[in-house]
Amino acid sequence: MFLEEIKMTRIQPCTADAERMKFKAKFSSNVSEVLPYINGSMKTAIYNKAAGTLTFKKEFRMITIYPEKLAVAKVINETDAFEIINLVKDLINNTYENRDHIEPLFEMRANISPIEIYKQLPKLNCKRCGETACMAFASKLISGEQNIKKCLPLYEKAYLDNLEKVEGILQILGYE
Repeated sequence: MFLEEIKMTRIQPCTADAERMKFKAKFSSNVSEVLPYINGSMKTAIYNKAAGTLTFKKEFRMITIYPEKLAVAKVINETDAFEIINLVKDLINNTYENRDHIEPLFEMRANISPIEIYKQLPKLNCKRCGETACMAFASKLISGEQNIKKCLPLYEKAYLDNLEKVEGILQILGYE
């Protein structure tokens, strides 16, 4: 096992979302050598070689892996925090074990903006998806808080080409 332990060092209210918490944790060993491999296998990761960080989202949670520590924002509670710790530990260990079969990626991926999704939406602001506007839907779609299937007009014949483009963007982001 590459990484033996992740120990939580601090948990407190999240400044980005008053109903959630954030925490920091320390790794039992330096994980910097694994980060390019995670970046190579996780399409939604953003690796910053200069800073030595890898950031990704798990649903609404923002997870940043540093060489010797972990920072996570928007966890639901302490139990959720420990589940994220286990997820990150498994991610690091599994990636390390399979590194011979993964092409490391040292470059930083470009962030896909909600505008790229919005350009492909019908722009009807019909609210059938439950959002107030198509731009809000696009933002939540990228963050994983919405599902493309909720945009019913996108499945109409006139917008099927756009649907294919949106699905391609979502695939790049690692969504199913």
